[in-house]
Amino acid sequence: MFSLEFGLEFSLEFSQVIFSNINYKERFVKLFNILFSVFVIGLVTMPSYANSDKVSSEVNATNKLKALEQWIDEKGKSGQLSGTFLFARKGKVRLKKAVGKVHPDHDTPIVLDSSFNLASVSKQFTAMAVMLLSYQGKLDYDAKVKSYLAEFPYPNITVRHLLNHTSGLADYMELAEEHWNNETLTNQDMLNLFNKHKPALAFVPGSKFEYSNTGYVTLSAIVERVSKISFAHYLKKHVFQPLSMDHTRVVNLLSEPNLLPSRVYGQNSKGLDDLVYLDGVSGDGAVYSSVDDLLKWHYGLVDNKLLPKKLHVAAFTPATLNDGSLFHYGFGWFIDRKSPHIVAHSGGWVGFISYIARNTQSDEVIILLTNKIDGIEFEELQKRIFSSLDADFGEFQ
Repeated sequence: MFSLEFGLEFSLEFSQVIFSNINYKERFVKLFNILFSVFVIGLVTMPSYANSDKVSSEVNATNKLKALEQWIDEKGKSGQLSGTFLFARKGKVRLKKAVGKVHPDHDTPIVLDSSFNLASVSKQFTAMAVMLLSYQGKLDYDAKVKSYLAEFPYPNITVRHLLNHTSGLADYMELAEEHWNNETLTNQDMLNLFNKHKPALAFVPGSKFEYSNTGYVTLSAIVERVSKISFAHYLKKHVFQPLSMDHTRVVNLLSEPNLLPSRVYGQNSKGLDDLVYLDGVSGDGAVYSSVDDLLKWHYGLVDNKLLPKKLHVAAFTPATLNDGSLFHYGFGWFIDRKSPHIVAHSGGWVGFISYIARNTQSDEVIILLTNKIDGIEFEELQKRIFSSLDADFGEFQ
């Protein structure tokens, strides 16, 4: 605010200039100097309400994050929670935390480079492999699956049906439980089971959405057949290495020992809860990764490091069903119905639960990787974290 003394001084000087006998040019120069001085003083003395509000908001956000980190630490020390957690906005990491143990029988602590089984979050990498082959002209989304896998017994299912979960395929896990001998199941074993038993489709392909692990294992088999290399090697060569994701690999019961030294093991309240006989397949899961590597993945997508921007659109476009209606799942991502720039996916298998959500408009990403949750629900963990963040992840928070 201006002082009374300054106001009186300004009024007197202003009057002297206006009513003086000096020429117009000199009068204009003096008047300009006076008004400019008032402007500068006003800027200096003006109350900084906006800055004050901004500082207060930043302090509040910092205190919320500190309280969240303390809560995570407490749950980690009590043995209720084991995992890594990251939130970043516009290239700046706001939350990065690691708690718990790598293995229930050892005291090795989890660190930020620890690699977790992503379970169904792996599907976005499977979709990327398919998209890369399409970009290379080796695969067509609307081609029949049978044109790539001769033994596939369903002639009307396309690659797009698999990507969008609109194929109607039966669940391979249920089929294996009924007809498999509990040896490690592979992608080819799964295809052979379907070829032999030909379980009926749940619906006409393309007529509805029904989440399908079988579809993504089939996509993995297509990648192997078309590229003529293993799915694990394809992702390593064409996705993980180009993005410098050094702590990310496909890991299952058929992998070489110590393929990924940073991997952690699934746990529950009774102890080890890790891979089972079904874990010889890939595509629906089996990617292990760290929070830092998934942040690289996020920015690899933002910066179009793997594909031209126009080709990314398919991954984030809702599925169109036979009747013209939409279902908000693209290629390996669920899509917010009101804000299509927000996408997410979660995963759960044996002792692991994973979650990633991205807001490409505000450049925000949140990543939650756990190998043990005991005594609290994952939804409670999500709610606690989201309530501590000034972030927008739409219907996924």
